[in-house]
Amino acid sequence: HAFAQQLNFPLNYEMQNRLERYISTSSHFITGQKPYNMAEVQAAIGDSAMQELGFDTDSSKDGFKFGILKGDLLSVSAKHKKFYFAINPIIDAEFGYDINSKKMRYTVGYGARFDANLGRKVSLSFTYQGVTENYLQQVGSYASQYGVLAGYRKATFKGDRINSQMFSGYLSYSPNKYFNFQIGNDKQFWGEGYRSVFLSDNASNSPFIKLTANFWRIKYTCLYSLMRYGGINGFNVENDPSKFKTKYGTYHLITVDVAKWMQFTFFEGVTWFHADSSRIRGIEFSYLIPVAFIRPVEFALGSPDNVVLGIAMKFKASPKQIFYTQIMLDDMDVGAARRGKGFYRTKVAAQFGYKTFDIFKVKHLDFQTELNIVRPFVYAHKAPEQSYTNFNQSLTHPLGANFLESITFINFWHKHWTASAKFQYVVQGLDNTYEHKGSNIFVSDYLIAPNLGTAYGNYFLQGKKSTLINVEARGGYLINPKINLSAEAFINYRYQKVENFKQNNLFFGISFRTNIFNRYTDF
Repeated sequence: HAFAQQLNFPLNYEMQNRLERYISTSSHFITGQKPYNMAEVQAAIGDSAMQELGFDTDSSKDGFKFGILKGDLLSVSAKHKKFYFAINPIIDAEFGYDINSKKMRYTVGYGARFDANLGRKVSLSFTYQGVTENYLQQVGSYASQYGVLAGYRKATFKGDRINSQMFSGYLSYSPNKYFNFQIGNDKQFWGEGYRSVFLSDNASNSPFIKLTANFWRIKYTCLYSLMRYGGINGFNVENDPSKFKTKYGTYHLITVDVAKWMQFTFFEGVTWFHADSSRIRGIEFSYLIPVAFIRPVEFALGSPDNVVLGIAMKFKASPKQIFYTQIMLDDMDVGAARRGKGFYRTKVAAQFGYKTFDIFKVKHLDFQTELNIVRPFVYAHKAPEQSYTNFNQSLTHPLGANFLESITFINFWHKHWTASAKFQYVVQGLDNTYEHKGSNIFVSDYLIAPNLGTAYGNYFLQGKKSTLINVEARGGYLINPKINLSAEAFINYRYQKVENFKQNNLFFGISFRTNIFNRYTDF
């Protein structure tokens, strides 16, 4: 296993889907903590599966390699791949015609990724991504409201065009097979699903330190992250990233592989801000203890911060059928909730999902369906600086809160041909202009009302009723599986109804991209 070393497997839904079918037959690999470490992946699925996924596992050949159809675009390796450097392009070109606005729309993403193994224990990766686009309407309106481009960073407007860029990377060190340390500026994803109600890669990247321990059947991750937020004044969120302020997060995830057919996960996190008008708190050192249960520590500090707790489970009904769930508790005051109906601080989010490989005995035909339910006011906080967000984007789900989402995928690949379909249905209760109904996670809980008289009588999906239907089909040719370079044709239909206002959109086109990062525009 000389080639993989300590790099991360790409954080991409399609690539992970292709990988997971091989993992599902290997018993004790823990799938709920992503990105995966390549050395673990290779140990779990073996060389032949790695080769089928497009990774070159032949460590006997050293020297320069140039690959358009397989492997890295340009790589150099020495001493049986102990030392390895690779450069790959990042391309995200999508061009299409929007029937509703009778306009050509496009996104042109470009960049490069540099990966290196320095011996067996140290790896590093660095990525630059830039984008210029006049693409989806909902992405443009989010950018103008919050000053950030979905999945990227600061949005710069030039007429109808939006530009953005992002630098990310990490240094990964494993002293032995049980521990891995990473420091960098990147994204994480904790869960089994397409979405996560714990922590996802929806928001922009952030500087982090991550410690992972993997022994026997237990995987424990401790993540410290430094985030930025736009100042909040009532319903107005600062949308100039140069004025953003600092906040911190500490997150713990422990997964136990209970049996070949079941994994159980416990999650906890805390977000706190660097300074407010009265004091500078800085780093709260008691949150840095890697094995602390955060709630008692936070309670001892006088409960000033935004603590989240969760449990998750994964069941394998058979080697190719997986059920998964996440339950996330943001806040609950049982005493207050007993005093009346609809107490606002009943903040719970949940996910239920099912995925299966090779349905109808067709090889590589995969199916996944998922239900995400987030109650009103979840992820928000009385001190809005401590909302569960980074860079004016949600740390979990792009829709914020107070919604129910059903999302279903069918994916197929044969040799280099690929096809996929996605169906998304959402019902959400939106805030009125100056009335906080629980969907906007950036603003303070205290905006419910000047007094907490309306703390009761809140219900799921309250507010302006919004319905969203999003259907997409794609098909094409996978040119290079290692960097997920593919040429595809796609068609996307989006329908949104907010109270009496309706919007239909049909968009079709072609794309040419190295799809190695997730970017969520389905909101």
